[in-house]
Amino acid sequence: MNKQEIEQNLNEIIKLYKSLQSNINDLLKWVKQDGSQRVMLDDFLDYIWLDKNDETRYAAYARIALLKEDPLILYMDNNPPIRPPYLWDELEKEKIRILDLAYKFVCDFHSEVQAVIISVIQEKELLTEFYLEIFKWVANVWLAMNELFIPWRNHIVNWVNRELELKFFNDTNAIMNYLNENNLFDLWHNSQIADRSYSALVMQNWNYISKSYYEIFTSEINEIVSELDIFITQLSELTDEIYDSKECYINYLNAIKEAFLETDTNKLVYKWSKVDEAWMSIKIPFQIWHPLEFYEDKYRKAVAPEWDLRILNTVFESDVETGILSMYESFYDEIGRDKYQTSYKFSLDNIKRVQLYLSSPILYYSAEMTWLFSAQVVPNDEVISEIYGKKIFWFPEMILETKRSSPLMKIDSIIYEEQFLKNYRNTIFGNDEIFYKIYDILTIGHEYGHSLWLDSDTQSLMNHKTWLYKRIEEFKATTWGLVMYLFLPTQSSNYQWVWQDELTQNIITSHLYRSVNLLKYRTITEIVPYYTEALIHLDILFESWILKFQIYESPLADETEVLWIYKVEMDYNIDTFNKLKSLYISHYKKLINIYLEKIDAWVFFNDYIIEKNWYYLPLNPDLRNFVEYYYKVYKKIGNEIEDNVDKNIYK
Repeated sequence: MNKQEIEQNLNEIIKLYKSLQSNINDLLKWVKQDGSQRVMLDDFLDYIWLDKNDETRYAAYARIALLKEDPLILYMDNNPPIRPPYLWDELEKEKIRILDLAYKFVCDFHSEVQAVIISVIQEKELLTEFYLEIFKWVANVWLAMNELFIPWRNHIVNWVNRELELKFFNDTNAIMNYLNENNLFDLWHNSQIADRSYSALVMQNWNYISKSYYEIFTSEINEIVSELDIFITQLSELTDEIYDSKECYINYLNAIKEAFLETDTNKLVYKWSKVDEAWMSIKIPFQIWHPLEFYEDKYRKAVAPEWDLRILNTVFESDVETGILSMYESFYDEIGRDKYQTSYKFSLDNIKRVQLYLSSPILYYSAEMTWLFSAQVVPNDEVISEIYGKKIFWFPEMILETKRSSPLMKIDSIIYEEQFLKNYRNTIFGNDEIFYKIYDILTIGHEYGHSLWLDSDTQSLMNHKTWLYKRIEEFKATTWGLVMYLFLPTQSSNYQWVWQDELTQNIITSHLYRSVNLLKYRTITEIVPYYTEALIHLDILFESWILKFQIYESPLADETEVLWIYKVEMDYNIDTFNKLKSLYISHYKKLINIYLEKIDAWVFFNDYIIEKNWYYLPLNPDLRNFVEYYYKVYKKIGNEIEDNVDKNIYK
């Protein structure tokens, strides 16, 4: 087998994965229809001890097919799984127990599906023996990784973080001050406080101390290391005659093993940076994913146990990649390079060293069984990125198929004006090329946007006091795509054509829809950075007058506790476009200055967002009223599927 054959065979593996995933997505048919296939949804509900009805079956479908927990959480919020009277703590423990059971069911289900993929690859001899072993042993490590996730989440997110919130009355600043004053963060390079941690807090003599994952989750990590040892041994006995990457893989797996076994909390970030370093040398279509992201833990940014295998899947060529350097340079023509030489060079080198992987995730485990990704740029360690660059992964085909197979939800027809909703749905169910162009700008542009205006210590310094860096970083990323491709090319004689172009309108439509849709996640810790991003976008969209609300007095105010009904509409014309363009450019330039000066993220965040009753809300009171309205509607009907609407009308 040669390189060309193996890369052709990747298409067959992806086709197999899509076929199996399509069968899983078909579970949606049985949410409201009776039939033999409904048994999977009902088995899930029996397993987690929930009633069977349309809403719970939708939550079951979303958990199994889409890997989403939020519909299940929403159902339990509205229908407490234990009978009153009960204490709040008892209710929360029961919700956690149900989420844990759901996680186990989903892991077992998907492991069987992924076993089919490996079996077919072996039977049809689609890979060399070396890469077949990678598939097999990524899967073999999965069980140990899956076993780690629940103890990890329960200890850090559901116990330590909640204890801190009770201790400090949910005051984030007080919690962060306590952690800082008691040296409870991992140390980064040069003994600075790190922007993430590979440790957790434990109580000792009535005080918290920090311990490594290995010291807290010893049995689970010993099992992972045991599987990694066998993985390394198996690869050592084979040859990679296609990509000559055997040594790179073995070095990488050994680095993971050593990092997991490290117990000195002052060396953890360094040890995991060596994992990132080894990983950056693997530049082929087969990419293993190790613990990298830290969305679940909002205080110490504990890195989650992640594990997956993604493979190359080229469905379109990105336009973003070709224009980023010239646009970056044009910004610095205005800023001036002399004052920020190190940042200018750091980000420029980042751009030049980016490894792009248009991919499909084939095997995924552990934390990724609670949500899948749209795109990613990693590693997060800027010292490693300064030397080796970053990898950008994007999954457009998976995202498009997920959107098309997901149900149309009733909340959309309640929230959005009819024509706006039709225009948005046309971008999903219409021509693939249109969706991919939008994805390129809003998602690939987003991932490139993460790599700009940085120095090796930017995140650490901007995060040090309030740890709000992630709360503005997602806004910075998305805004780069918007500014770069919609708002700055207005010097050309084609300007009138640009704003009137259908693609431009589709991009802003998709952007507005995404910003509103993210409002449902204000209590989902790992998605809150995107929720706060959305609040800033909505502030700008609202000020530009492109975002407008039709407001009506509610005829059922007493029953629904909603006094006013809001309908989102988009008023798109040359004046609102110009206003939007001007606002985005000015706000983005303000943000660039925050990054270049390495000012605490709170300074920018505080211009748009307040914290009220434990939640982030818009500073603008009119916008705040809408955000509160949206969330009330979501809590009431967020799991209801829209009936009698044929998706084919949008094709």
